[in-house]
Amino acid sequence: MLRFGIWTQDQFRKAGERRRFSGSRVAYTLLNIGENPTSQQIQMFEDICFTLRTSDGTCRTTFRNRLLDVDAATIQILKQLSPSDAELLVEDRAVSHGLTSLELARQVFRAFPNSRFEASDKLLYLVQLSLASGEKYMLEPDGQPLQYIKPPFVVSLAHEESIRFPINKLIAVQARRRLRHFLPNDGRIESIRGDECQIDRINCVHPEVLTFISANPRFQLRTRSVFDITPNTVHVLRTMNILNKDYFSDSQLRHGAKAAFQSLKLGGVWIVGRTLESDFSNHVTFLQKLESGWKILSHIGNGSEMEKYADRIRPCPYTQVE
Repeated sequence: MLRFGIWTQDQFRKAGERRRFSGSRVAYTLLNIGENPTSQQIQMFEDICFTLRTSDGTCRTTFRNRLLDVDAATIQILKQLSPSDAELLVEDRAVSHGLTSLELARQVFRAFPNSRFEASDKLLYLVQLSLASGEKYMLEPDGQPLQYIKPPFVVSLAHEESIRFPINKLIAVQARRRLRHFLPNDGRIESIRGDECQIDRINCVHPEVLTFISANPRFQLRTRSVFDITPNTVHVLRTMNILNKDYFSDSQLRHGAKAAFQSLKLGGVWIVGRTLESDFSNHVTFLQKLESGWKILSHIGNGSEMEKYADRIRPCPYTQVE
């Protein structure tokens, strides 16, 4: 058996609701919606991002209004801790296309007009490698392959094609082999020979975020990992839907908790948790950095599993946020 892919906007529209579950079968080239996209193109961008999975297995699943209860609780807590004229630095990491960061930033700027906001992710764009034959490869910035596109086929190169589709598996094997001819040994995309192919960047940032950035210099977007440390500089750090056992080992999760502690100023707040796929409910813990360790300020739902990886949590009552 075999299966074809979706590589045009018209095909994507006709696929209807089935597109939500098509994953890497949809060509990531369709993320390129230009500078003045229509509402339909923006919806297409969001739907493709909903199922996009990176080479390390991280899902970029996100959607509009996903963290509204978390945003409301955040503002409530910050108002209790800081005056309205405080010059807060808020960092939101692992933000995918950044729309949930934009939703929080708007509330933060209203409550704290002197604040600054940084949204970050490891992947802000993809690289499109186009061959003269019409074939296309979609790569991560470090050269890790995600897709091979040769209509009518769109096949995954980051994850194995199903054994139910042996032709797709064969196409993927051949595509990986051919890609080695173009990628340099050092893996640097900048070193690819331009006379054999064309290289383009495909933006993975939501167009509404890009528009907001152009009008609001206090909102910045940058490449950063949840394991990066910005020593004692951040007042509020949010790491939602990234630090969990689905993606990382116990030692890595401990490292993530330490990175959060070292990045925050004394008295700063760490917001950590996840959205359950079963009902899209949020389960979050709000922790405050003290000299002696962490203090739990409040929970949403069942809180975060990251509590057991954070050293020296003060055993004290917390407030349940409704």
